[in-house]
Amino acid sequence: MKKLLYVLMAGLVLLTSACSIGSSPDKAVEALYKAALKNDEETYNNIVGGNSDLVGSIDMVAGMVREMGGVEKLNFETIKKKNLLKEIEEDLDEQYQNPWEVVMVSPKKSEDEDEEVVFWIMEKDDGDYLVGEVDTDYKDDVLK
Repeated sequence: MKKLLYVLMAGLVLLTSACSIGSSPDKAVEALYKAALKNDEETYNNIVGGNSDLVGSIDMVAGMVREMGGVEKLNFETIKKKNLLKEIEEDLDEQYQNPWEVVMVSPKKSEDEDEEVVFWIMEKDDGDYLVGEVDTDYKDDVLK
C-alpha cells in the first residue's frame, strides 16, 4: 500500500511539473498562442500576467497566429543573450528586475529571410515565464 501511495505521489508531482505553463520561455509563448486560438482567457491572462498592453487582446493575438498559418507552422526559439545585440541586452537588463529571456517566433518555412518576426520578452517570476513585452522587428535589428 505504501508503494502504491509513493508511486501515485511521484506521478502527481511529475504531472504537475509537466503541466506548468511557463516551464520554459518558448513553451510559455507557444502556450499563449494556443490559448489565444482556443479563446482560453484564463491561460492567456496567466501568461500575459500584468502586461496591460496585452490584457484583453486575446482576439488580436489569435488573429495574428491564424495569419501566420497556425502554431504548427511556427518556430518558437529562445535566443541566447550572447546572440542579442549588446545594446538590446543592456536595455533589457536595465528594464527588468527578474531574469528575462527573448523568444523569437518565426515561420518554419519562410520565403523571405528579411521578413519581420515576433520577439517576446519573457520575465521569470516565481518559476513561471510571463510576458514582459512583445515587438515585431527584423532579425538583423535584434540579433548579432
